[in-house]
Amino acid sequence: MTPDPPSDPCKILLVRPTGISGDRWDAIVQTLMQLSDRNVVLAGVVDPLPSPDILIVADMDGIPIVPRLSDIPYDSFTHLAIEDTHPDILSPAGKPWPRISFSVVSLLAEQVASKNQYMAIFNRYRAFAQSLTNLIPLERTLPYESLICHSLRTLLSASAVAYCEARTRNRSVTIRTSDPENLFKEDTVFPLTEAVRTVLSNRNGYFDDLDPERTGVLNSPLTGTSRVVIFKLVQRTSPTIPFLMIFPPPFPLDNPIPETEFQNALELSAPVLQTSHALFAHRLVLKRKAEHDPLTKILNRDSLDAFLAFAYQNARSNHEPLSVLMMDIDHFKQVNDTYGHGVGDSVLVDVTGAIGKTLRAGDGFGRYGGEEFVVILPGLGKLRAILIAERIRNAVRKLVHPLAGKITLSIGVACFPEDVSRESELIPLADRMMYGAKHAGRDRVQAR
Repeated sequence: MTPDPPSDPCKILLVRPTGISGDRWDAIVQTLMQLSDRNVVLAGVVDPLPSPDILIVADMDGIPIVPRLSDIPYDSFTHLAIEDTHPDILSPAGKPWPRISFSVVSLLAEQVASKNQYMAIFNRYRAFAQSLTNLIPLERTLPYESLICHSLRTLLSASAVAYCEARTRNRSVTIRTSDPENLFKEDTVFPLTEAVRTVLSNRNGYFDDLDPERTGVLNSPLTGTSRVVIFKLVQRTSPTIPFLMIFPPPFPLDNPIPETEFQNALELSAPVLQTSHALFAHRLVLKRKAEHDPLTKILNRDSLDAFLAFAYQNARSNHEPLSVLMMDIDHFKQVNDTYGHGVGDSVLVDVTGAIGKTLRAGDGFGRYGGEEFVVILPGLGKLRAILIAERIRNAVRKLVHPLAGKITLSIGVACFPEDVSRESELIPLADRMMYGAKHAGRDRVQAR
């Protein structure tokens, strides 16, 4: 069969109706420009007062925009798109020009705009879901709390999002971070109000709206909104509950579409966010188990090695000192042989608890093996390290175990760069100093 010859394209001349708003008219014109193909094309636009945006788009697409119908050649179009109440317009042949109802054109434009809006929502949600896959890895330059705030703010087009932790026992809330940054000071604390507590304890929903004053937040940011959304990250009640404070964008009262989109995005994101939060928390538990000694809960040998390598690189780069303490419980073998390993384990837990209370938050503390422990002191030279070692020794001497009795430590000290010039020499030197303390009578600190 011979294919049908191609038909002539339908060339539409779009005439602006009276009384239509500028925004709606611009949207209709641009939609018809997008929909033009080889079969149906927008031949021209009759617009007495075209907007600058339409003129730019039309000029780029080569579509004439004229103030009057008579300004465009009759042979350049085949159909008129004109408002329904407009009288017929006669062609040069004296017949009514073929017309397309403007209401049909307007409905088509609205459907296309709605489709584009849904595609925009879909693309934003897809980007949001992809960003949440980055919440599971733990080795990130951007903290988990910051990433979750940024991802949700992008999805919701919100003015701001803050990651918070509520403590139900002392009725307080701590803001960990926010997006944009510096919206709040990190670790800002404010009272847990009854309104926020009610939302967090509700098991039938993920989120709820509150007036900003009812949240209790101090120095509320100027986000241009009169509401705050409290968004739970866990669907349970516990002493510490993570949640988000979302500051929605301001919505015009006469335009409910953005609010509907905002609510739909919240509904879609809630189960995904809770699942990603649970996965991340589970990874943290597994990571902690992998890095810590199961009995004493301090760092294990591998984690100590990694901590020391990192601390040494920082010390070299910043030209700072770095000290290492190696310590051993005196006569620990006798405790195990006399009272059994259960009592020995109890002594280990008591000793590590006492040592941990003497250290700074940034110090490294781990079990090197058996009854031997290592403390890594970034930024401390030998004299200060010896003072810390004496503090540890005295803290342990105060322990009196019900069966093992008095407990003492022998501690060796090594320092970079005063004692050694390489990372690999720190632990061996501290170990030699520790055995020197034992040979000198135990219960003492020794340094070179």
